Amino acid sequence: MVTHNPKQIIEQLQTILSNPSKKIWFLFGAWISMKDMSWKDLIPGVDIMTDTVIKKFTKDPQRSAIEVIKTEIISDWKKFNIETLLSKISEKERAAWAEKLCWLSKHELEILRKDIEDDICKQVSIHEPASEKVNVETINHNTFAKWIKNADREFPVEIFTLNYDYLLELSLENQGIPYFDGFVGSYNAFFCPEWIEDGSPVRDWVKLWKLHWSLGWSQNEKKDIIRTSWAAWTSMIYPSFLKYDHSKKQPYLSYMDRLSYFLKQEDAVLFTCWYSFWDEHINELILTAVSRSRSSSVFVLNFWELEETDELPKIAMNNTKISVYAKRTAVIGWKFWEWKLDWEPDKNVSYNVIDFGFDEDAVMEEEWKTNTWTGKWNFWLGDFNKFTNFLSHFYSKSKYIKNDK
Repeated sequence: MVTHNPKQIIEQLQTILSNPSKKIWFLFGAWISMKDMSWKDLIPGVDIMTDTVIKKFTKDPQRSAIEVIKTEIISDWKKFNIETLLSKISEKERAAWAEKLCWLSKHELEILRKDIEDDICKQVSIHEPASEKVNVETINHNTFAKWIKNADREFPVEIFTLNYDYLLELSLENQGIPYFDGFVGSYNAFFCPEWIEDGSPVRDWVKLWKLHWSLGWSQNEKKDIIRTSWAAWTSMIYPSFLKYDHSKKQPYLSYMDRLSYFLKQEDAVLFTCWYSFWDEHINELILTAVSRSRSSSVFVLNFWELEETDELPKIAMNNTKISVYAKRTAVIGWKFWEWKLDWEPDKNVSYNVIDFGFDEDAVMEEEWKTNTWTGKWNFWLGDFNKFTNFLSHFYSKSKYIKNDK
């Protein structure tokens, strides 16, 4: 059977990430905030968060309304979660006038939506001192921020994230790294799309774009989106049907334009980690943008085991600019093959690049049975903890580190 050699890929990734002249951006999914370095729980995943939210509605008509909406979502061949639930509720809220929908009036639908948003906000707000859940020194986001701080890069790193939480912000600030999120100001920071399109005022700053909105975002009396510290308990989880059906909605439109702009550049590299490719609109943007560039690349670091018939491998098998590195398999250059080392690593070598991407303790069952080496270990860089540790092993001086001379 033909296989992919993980050693070559690990070395390639090391070369790319160590190259100061490479344009490197990142797209992070919500799972990066689920665990800290020791795998202690931080923020629940979308599925757990969804279950927690809906279990709190034990009385009718809210309980029955959610069940009906869930059935509608599933019948539309969509995944039922907090975002699709909020989308449907908001859709009905806009459509309802004098009549009731799902046994709820327009006002009752609004109350249901706000109750769900408030509950999600409380689950995500682990940065609050009272929660005692997060120590910035123990989260993987901080290790990632250390790499940004120490890596000598010609082009600033830009980060796209689907998370609502503040863990990336806390980590960047903990490392003393200036960053720009599209908002300008202090008391009621306002969204400034001009600075996203023309980043001259903050050219050397790290950029942080939150595609699925964020804690601390709210609307003022003019319906403009603002960011305030006092609104930290106002979770602007914007319903997906509003994000995608109304193209003038900000800041989503500017963030998506920025991602598209980057992927159309020559020699651009986008790393995704814990992004599941369930968001068809982001997927469409990525595919369209890379098709218009001669040399941009997307490296998908995937934690799960994938089959050739799964949707993500199908996407990569139709586009050579997208490579998928999953737990047991990979899609590279259209080819879906298993991982397999060409030869057994020397255990006496103190520095072995393979160790950063493979868990030597994860010996396959067939190796135990036959006492033979198969070379079929697990690829681990899809784990945000492993990926940030991988980054931490190679960087040089940075513009953010003060010179003591």
